[in-house]
Amino acid sequence: MHPSPSPPTPPPPSPNTLHSQASKLGPGFPGFQAYHTSVKIDDLEYSFSGDGIVVGRGLPSHVRMADKPQVFPMGLTRMSGEDLREQLGRFFKRGSYDLLRKNCNSFTDCALFFLLDSRLDPSYRGLEQLGHMADRQAGIIQAITEGNYRPNPNADKFSVELTIAEIDKLKSSAFGLR
Repeated sequence: MHPSPSPPTPPPPSPNTLHSQASKLGPGFPGFQAYHTSVKIDDLEYSFSGDGIVVGRGLPSHVRMADKPQVFPMGLTRMSGEDLREQLGRFFKRGSYDLLRKNCNSFTDCALFFLLDSRLDPSYRGLEQLGHMADRQAGIIQAITEGNYRPNPNADKFSVELTIAEIDKLKSSAFGLR
């Protein structure tokens, strides 16, 4: 009796082309500029807003920006957009967006780490980090926005660095990438 042949191993997924995008928000001031960022896997953009992770063809989250977005080729990833939504969706849920503490740049930073073990250049997060610190210490953002900025309590426990650490564990256990 001959052993039955084992089924063929499926080929690894095809690599997907990854880009990151950045659009300036407002005029900024010396040394500080606010940005909107997102990632694009093949022809689909993934961004984060009050609706959670949003997917669209082209660069829909950058359409209303004054300037054309800067597009940065990041390389190839074996992760799919569906992998990204499924795995990062637990961290970036609908209703958890916060302008200073958990925003599109937080998402892009975590997405780049998940997809490519890369990080968003810190210069794209500088103004929001300064704003968060200033508001926490002295309520400056509240004063500047005349009370229109309201910290989202659903973002209170969020930390980019802790989320990156969780993603690293996830990649090791679920995807065997470590």
